[in-house]
Amino acid sequence: MEDIRSTLKELGAANGLEIELDENGACTLELSNGCVMLLQERADLDELDFVATLGPVPEDVRAEVFTELLSANFYWRETLGATLSWNADIEEVVLIYPLPLAGATLESVETVFTRFADLQSAWSERLAKAIAAAQDRESDEDDDERDGADVRAEGNLFGFRV
Repeated sequence: MEDIRSTLKELGAANGLEIELDENGACTLELSNGCVMLLQERADLDELDFVATLGPVPEDVRAEVFTELLSANFYWRETLGATLSWNADIEEVVLIYPLPLAGATLESVETVFTRFADLQSAWSERLAKAIAAAQDRESDEDDDERDGADVRAEGNLFGFRV
């Protein structure tokens, strides 16, 4: 695509958004669903990256949550070609989709924009649910450990005096 900047302006105008890349080739958009999306032109790769942070993951449930994210990311099984990543610098899950600009049209950019916004919203929700479920399981395990400690502390194990 020869001029992604004019295409993005046209896309923005059609959707009630101001989409204008800055001097670094980036634009941050706040969407009506509350999600924030970064568009980043990568002239060296002739692509436009769609980037969204999905949120942090508490350290105590990272292994379980990351397992779910990695499984979904396998061959882009549940990400529609986007990639789920962990940005250690900001400690947040990030969703990224690189759109090759060669052969891109206004329609193809608009399709990716819409799908990415929907995907971002869906994954933000799914991440929050995965974290909550992992924390619930961890809390249940902690309760089970405490219950066992109480029984042992009383000197009674499985109804037998020890």
